[in-house]
Amino acid sequence: MKYVRIQLNDEISYGIVEGEKVIKINGNPIFENCKETGETYNLSEVKILSPNPSPPKNLCLALNYGSHLLGANAPKKPEPFYKTVTAICGPGDPIKIPKDAGLVACESELVVIIGKEAKNVSEASALDYVFGYTCGNDVSAREWQSGNNSDMQWWRAKSCDTFGPTGPFIVTDIDPQDVSIRGLVNGVEGQKCHSSEMIFSVSESISFISKYTTLVPGDMLWTGTSGMTPPINPGDDVTVEIEKVGTLINPVESA
Repeated sequence: MKYVRIQLNDEISYGIVEGEKVIKINGNPIFENCKETGETYNLSEVKILSPNPSPPKNLCLALNYGSHLLGANAPKKPEPFYKTVTAICGPGDPIKIPKDAGLVACESELVVIIGKEAKNVSEASALDYVFGYTCGNDVSAREWQSGNNSDMQWWRAKSCDTFGPTGPFIVTDIDPQDVSIRGLVNGVEGQKCHSSEMIFSVSESISFISKYTTLVPGDMLWTGTSGMTPPINPGDDVTVEIEKVGTLINPVESA
C-alpha cells in the first residue's frame, strides 16, 4: 500500500495512492484503521505534505554504512541520536540554512515509521511493528558536528528547522534491506548505495532500541547514510530517490 498526506485548499487529509490518483481516507493510517471516503483527486491537483509531521520520537542511526565510516571505527551496536520534531518538513519545502552554519551536507536515508508499540521485541518479529517506510534527508551542518567550531552535542548540527525533509509517500510492502538509495544535488548524483549495505539491519536496530526505550506508533527511525555526503548551498535542489518508495525533492535557501 502507498499512502500520502495531502492538502487541498484548507483541508489536510491522508489518501491511498493508485497511479496518479489519490483516494481520500477518513483518518491517519499510522494510528487507526481508515476507510475510503469515496473522494478521489489527481496527484497533480493537491499539495503533498510531510507524511508524518509530528513523530513522538525521531531516532537517527549514526555510522550505519561502512562506506560512511571514513576512517572511524565501525559501531559494535546501533548508535541512535535524536533529531528534533521541528526539523521535519515536507516535499518541496525549502531547506533553510543558517548563515553561520558553514559546510552543510545532505544525507539520503530510508526512514522507518513505527506502527505498533514495541518493547523488548525480537529481531525476528521487529518488522511486525513497522507501519511503513518513507524517504528522508538528514541535513547536517558539519562544522557544528565536528572540528574546532563543533558543539558538544549535535543539537543544531542535525536539528535546525527544516533539517529533516521527509516524503513524499509512505509505502508498507517493501523489504527494507532490498532497495537502492540515491542522493542528487542539482541532478548530479552524489550518493548511491543499497540498503543491504547497512551495518545493522532495520530488524536489528528496532530490536536493540526497544530494549531500552519503548517505540510507539509514529516514531521514526532514520537508518543512516552512505559514503561521502555532498554539500548543499542556497540555490540548490536536493533529491533523495529510494527504489519502490519515492523521490523527495527540496530547494535550498538561506535562513
